[in-house]
Amino acid sequence: MPTEPRIRRQGTADEAAALAFAAAEAAGDALDIVPAATDTTDASAGADRAGRDDLARARAERIRTVLEFEAGWTSHGGAKARAIRAEFGWSTTRYYQVLDAALETPEALHHDPMLVRRLLRLRDGA
Repeated sequence: MPTEPRIRRQGTADEAAALAFAAAEAAGDALDIVPAATDTTDASAGADRAGRDDLARARAERIRTVLEFEAGWTSHGGAKARAIRAEFGWSTTRYYQVLDAALETPEALHHDPMLVRRLLRLRDGA
């Protein structure tokens, strides 16, 4: 049984989220929840929208990645904790925190409804 992690074709969802946050900060705090009191132009409104779109895409990609891993982690072989560390570089505690938060999102339910419902059932002990 192979113990090597899957080959990743692109950066991780965490890397994408970090890049999106950095771009938003460079654009001048485009992610503020409370709108600024200053007058905004069409260009800055477009930058706000683009920053939020990047974050939404990074978040959706992270959710998809975690759910796909959870659905097929046995294909990695070996212990799940080792597979989590190899795939994401996270501790198992962090992985389960991210998974738990992802299960509460509509994106997760849209991506894989059966898996999400099964995991919610297991989490709630029902």
